[in-house]
Amino acid sequence: MAHSIRIDFEIPSASGLERNLAIHDLRNFAEELSLTLGELGSLPMEQADATVDHVIIGAIKTRNLRRCRAHVEKLNESKYRLRVTITEQSSSKS
Repeated sequence: MAHSIRIDFEIPSASGLERNLAIHDLRNFAEELSLTLGELGSLPMEQADATVDHVIIGAIKTRNLRRCRAHVEKLNESKYRLRVTITEQSSSKS
């Protein structure tokens, strides 16, 4: 069974510069995730570069699901401190 983690970002309702800075920060976070996930999962750089409200880490093996989520949480808490909602999703292969 393949798993994925969806990370939804809370973007300030402000317009202009504040919103653009928030999107820049979340893209930096997503890009760093893309570069540091390794065997834990897959987040294409193209998706990280284009995000404005969420990203999905895919191709997560069952044995790596907890470690992947912990990696996401640790990176966010230690460096970015973004407001996020993390949702684990499972999909069965047919």
